[in-house]
Amino acid sequence: MTCVLSTKIPDPKFSSQTKDKLVSSEVRMIVETIVNEKLSVWFDQNPSVTKVILAKILQAALARDVARKARENVRRKGALELSGLPGKLADCQIGKQEGTELFIVEGDSAGGSAKQGRNRSNQAVLPLRGKILNTYVEDLELKKNGNGSKNGSDYRTKALSKMISSNEIVTLINALGLDPKAQEIDLKDLRYGKIIIMTDADVDGSHIRALLLTFFNNKPFNKLIEQGHIFLAQPPLFKINKGSKGIYIKDEKELENYIINNNQNLKKLKKGSKEYLKELDVEKSKMNIQRFKGLGEMNPEELWSTTLNPETRNLLQVQYSKDAKKDQSLIHTLMGNDVALRKDFIISNAINVQNLDI
Repeated sequence: MTCVLSTKIPDPKFSSQTKDKLVSSEVRMIVETIVNEKLSVWFDQNPSVTKVILAKILQAALARDVARKARENVRRKGALELSGLPGKLADCQIGKQEGTELFIVEGDSAGGSAKQGRNRSNQAVLPLRGKILNTYVEDLELKKNGNGSKNGSDYRTKALSKMISSNEIVTLINALGLDPKAQEIDLKDLRYGKIIIMTDADVDGSHIRALLLTFFNNKPFNKLIEQGHIFLAQPPLFKINKGSKGIYIKDEKELENYIINNNQNLKKLKKGSKEYLKELDVEKSKMNIQRFKGLGEMNPEELWSTTLNPETRNLLQVQYSKDAKKDQSLIHTLMGNDVALRKDFIISNAINVQNLDI
């Protein structure tokens, strides 16, 4: 039903800037009275149309009731008790933990190349959309106030609520097969032997990698790091084309070393000098260097040979140092809510920065 009503009033008040709803209180009673009176007369004069309208109203009310019951049923199940595996997960064929690998990649384009290039028998791929939520929560047990058990419970509650507020994090938790509500996760439930973070070899990729490591640092998932299940893939950033062959280079530093090793003039110059940098740029201009903007730019065969193949790839295992307090202090500085602390860290380390990518 559609009603066109023309109302002229001074100083009208609307619900928003789009002016889609008039909210002037003095007009409401007038409009309701007139519409109710005229609509009642029209319904009495058109009983057949009235029956159709009432049937539609009842049908809409029934649909709303069914939808409400469905939502309540989902809430009772809980945000993390979802049936089946995430739809974006391309699972492997082997069902046991031993020998299987889960590659966490950024975006659907990289996920597409990884899904085509992987070994389907033991390699699974989970694409995540964009930069995930920073799930860092300060461990209150570190504070000396005598309420260790209470603070531990508060920490778990805060960490859990922050994690399940992100759909991407919930998707990752379900893919791992672990229960975040448990104080100590049972690694027998872990679905894969290796969890490999595979992001682009640029600044954005480094940021996503840091956010994922922050998630795995939260209890109870930090047990995965302690037991050596978390790895970092090392995809190349450059490809030097030489005829039909290609040489893959990990990063800027490795590219510089490659050029130095193949140029006698550069070896004689002082590293970092103007002459050195000028000669380096000249040598780069002579080469056919391709910079990968992302893993999605690689074809499946390239991704397999450089990053996925266990015989040719390089993996870094994520481990804590011997000084656990120092590790957590650095994570708090870089990922915590204290902006001043992070600013001080950046200023004090700015002098050490090389190859700044802005």
